[in-house]
Amino acid sequence: MNIFQFLLLGCVFASGTSADVYSLVSSISWVPKTPALVDQSTIFNGTYYLSDRSNAGVHVISLSNNTQRMIIGGFHTGLVNGSASSDLSGPNGLIVLPNRNELYVGDGDGSIKVISLLTNTIIANISTGFQTRADELAYDPISQTVVATNPSEPTVSVSIINATSRFVIGNISFPVALALEQPAFNPFDSKFYVSVPISNSNLGGALAVLNLTSLSVVSTIPVPECRNAGIAFGASNQLFLGCSASQLDAFGFAASYVMDVSTGTIVSNISGVTGNDQVTYSSSTGWFYAAAFQDVLANGTATPRVAVIASNGTLLQSIMTDDSVAHTVAVDEQTGTLVVPVQARGILVYSLAGIRKNTGSSTASGISATEIAKSDAPKRSVNVMLLVGAGIAWFDLLL
Repeated sequence: MNIFQFLLLGCVFASGTSADVYSLVSSISWVPKTPALVDQSTIFNGTYYLSDRSNAGVHVISLSNNTQRMIIGGFHTGLVNGSASSDLSGPNGLIVLPNRNELYVGDGDGSIKVISLLTNTIIANISTGFQTRADELAYDPISQTVVATNPSEPTVSVSIINATSRFVIGNISFPVALALEQPAFNPFDSKFYVSVPISNSNLGGALAVLNLTSLSVVSTIPVPECRNAGIAFGASNQLFLGCSASQLDAFGFAASYVMDVSTGTIVSNISGVTGNDQVTYSSSTGWFYAAAFQDVLANGTATPRVAVIASNGTLLQSIMTDDSVAHTVAVDEQTGTLVVPVQARGILVYSLAGIRKNTGSSTASGISATEIAKSDAPKRSVNVMLLVGAGIAWFDLLL
């Protein structure tokens, strides 16, 4: 447990477990127009990035002053009947390559757009060889390898990309899979895992473990009655499995799981949380976050939300969202700030409750992915109550 996680635990203990851990601090209006279709998001160096298919670009938002800097265009529109299509439009999934100061973004024409975080411009276009969308992405910073899913092809597959040469070194097909969702890199065993929601051999879902040398699936881990969509690694081989909306219809219950991938054992069951798309983990808080935008109660009532979940599976908070564009969630590794898009309200920024953010003055200059990490990410001032012997001690720490 790091010092920030210890302080958060102190805050939760002092406030009571029923208290919200996040509170809304800002709502950023949609520019240029309110979208009907977005995809994934991420935060890096105090900047939020959101793929927006309706506006055919990536929103770039400074979290130091909660304003939009720009929208990066140049993506394939792929309109169907005049509207953006999840199969043919971009941008889609995205991931930061921090040691390269680059953002990889899947596009609707089967390509990966490479964006420089120093200039906020597209500097390369990597073709996967497919005609429909390149979607979700994972990255190994040691080998500098990117895995991208191709979920809209007749036979779904993943493309393996060398980030240094920006060349596709091969593809791995999944002939028995009916869909593909999020890939994820596990730093504890240096392997890529791919979320397979349903296949002919695993109706409840599975994880495919890749061998990039032989370009094959080296093993498959069945997932019980989940139809898993988003996945995210936490600490010590713990993988959060966000079960999808079809789980309730297929199996009659709602839950998501935490699995120890070293054994394939489910170690936590988060009852009632389903209908997930993107999920993520923050090493600063030690929590999982699930964009459960298609969550429903047993009686069929829609309850779209972001679920904030402790590493032991405890549901800490549900933040109500919508069932339209709120299928993505991002968390700032420096501050714990949470960001989620909601169609009718804009891009919502949530701060950890009890933590005062010193934002300082804003800047209108272009992003510097190397230098902004220190200046653009606000510091954290935390009030913590601890029991010391028979008394109570208050601490006000600036992190």
